[in-house]
Amino acid sequence: MSSGCKIYIYFFLGLLLSAMSWLAFFFMVIYLDKSYFIEWELYFYNSSLMSVSLIFDWMSCLFMFTVCLISSGISLYSMYYMSEEDNYIRFFFILFFFMCSMGFLIISPNLISLLLGWDGLGLTSYALIIFYQSESSGSAGMLTILSNRIGDVAILISIGLVLVKGGWNFIYLDDLGGSLVVSLIILAGLTKSAQMPFSAWLPAAMAAPTPVSALVHSSTLVTAGVYLLIRFSEVVNSSGLGKYLFYISIMTMFMAGLSANFEMDLKKVIALSTLSQLGLMMMILSAGCSELAFFHLISHAMFKSTLFMCSGCIIHESGGWQDLRTMSGLVNSSPLLSVVLNIVNMALCGVPFLAGYYSKDLILEVGLGGMSGFASVILVGLATGLTVSYSLRLLYSSLDSSGKGCSLMGSGDMNMVVIISVSGLLFSSVISGFVLSWVVVPSADMSVVLGFSLKYLVFIVSFIFSVGVFFEVSEISNVYNSMLILIWLKKSLSQMWFMPNISGALMGSTYLYSGELSFKNMDGGWIEFYGSGSGHKLVMNMGSLIQTGQKSIVVSSYLVSIYLMIMVAMYSVT
Repeated sequence: MSSGCKIYIYFFLGLLLSAMSWLAFFFMVIYLDKSYFIEWELYFYNSSLMSVSLIFDWMSCLFMFTVCLISSGISLYSMYYMSEEDNYIRFFFILFFFMCSMGFLIISPNLISLLLGWDGLGLTSYALIIFYQSESSGSAGMLTILSNRIGDVAILISIGLVLVKGGWNFIYLDDLGGSLVVSLIILAGLTKSAQMPFSAWLPAAMAAPTPVSALVHSSTLVTAGVYLLIRFSEVVNSSGLGKYLFYISIMTMFMAGLSANFEMDLKKVIALSTLSQLGLMMMILSAGCSELAFFHLISHAMFKSTLFMCSGCIIHESGGWQDLRTMSGLVNSSPLLSVVLNIVNMALCGVPFLAGYYSKDLILEVGLGGMSGFASVILVGLATGLTVSYSLRLLYSSLDSSGKGCSLMGSGDMNMVVIISVSGLLFSSVISGFVLSWVVVPSADMSVVLGFSLKYLVFIVSFIFSVGVFFEVSEISNVYNSMLILIWLKKSLSQMWFMPNISGALMGSTYLYSGELSFKNMDGGWIEFYGSGSGHKLVMNMGSLIQTGQKSIVVSSYLVSIYLMIMVAMYSVT
């Protein structure tokens, strides 16, 4: 066994032991009904206290258990996926610092100590995304870190504005000093959780290795913004800014679901599904139900990490292919992988008695029961139907055996390392929703009574979209795919409403065009004509004039006489 494999195994065992410890601590906190707060005072100056604070309540302990459990499975999975990489030691250490940054963010109730974990996530995620050191990964990493820097600056400004409160422990603050600070906190959460208009970086982050995608898009980077707003939920709701967060989240859900149905890249479809679920969390969070948002955050982390690991196995075994149109033969060549993929896919879809059902059904009932606008109800129903649509599309692609392209018939099934790494998360994807529905969800005000139209709205819309999926993947659609208007429409809808172009190509092309114009008119134009070019021309003309003068008979005879005089003088001296 190589040293790299030993590192991943030790890391797996250490994280698994940490997960069990956090789970025991979580049940102890629940049983004793207590929270533990630890604070180290750094200095006290001018009535302002700067300290490093840690909080251990039921929420932080449960989230730490989830992160450690998922990280343990992914660390063992990395031994399988990154076995042929030369820089596996560097990958391991960057992944380790990434997990430490996320853990420090979870247990920090202080804005200054939270900033350490927040910035650590941004830096290490950039290093992980550019791990392959290609042009696409470099541009994706730059888009990611620049988008996240907006949230970093927002937190830095909020730290300066909260100074008047005499401290930065936000769990003790009922008022942050105005709506400006709350707006900055919401902005930081939107950038880290890739809500509109900062959604372009999340699908671009798929340039990272699949273990990184499984960790980033399940329980760490993208959930950091949701977790931050969960901690600030009371302040956000009291400020009256929750309604703006509500509309942003609904539009993000609808946009991500619509784009996922027309996307052909396997990893990007799963990334867009993550974006849709983040919008669902933000929607119920803006309605004042922070516990429900946290409930769906935990259950979503379980099945989404497993879904990414299964997609990584498909890509790894098919030689790098990740186009849904070329997937075929998976159910025959890899039956175990197909079963695991479809179980977690159904959990994402919200099939009853799986993890996603308990949280999503309750969120939709509470959300639809509290909505007053007709457009909001329709958008939520459509976004949920689109979730069912792209889940069924992925299900059809995994079960199809028609041989559309690069067949997976020659690929192997999951090996023992992948089975061990996936088994715990698969088990959690099945039972975590049922267990957490008794532990996390408050039972006092969760009685929801909906009318017939709202109760069956999601089911009706889901059925309509399932018919649309059948139409999309059937042979009948080949006739309509030849129509130019439909080709243009599908291409437009698959590009996230041109958000990647706005965030990347449009901003980059603007500066490139202005630079080209400046070079053409200044460096290659007037400055070149009157500057270096004009000086060079003047020197050349003066040199040619001097050379012309030296060619005359008078100058030539004068130079010859001078040369003879020098020779005579040297001869007389000797």
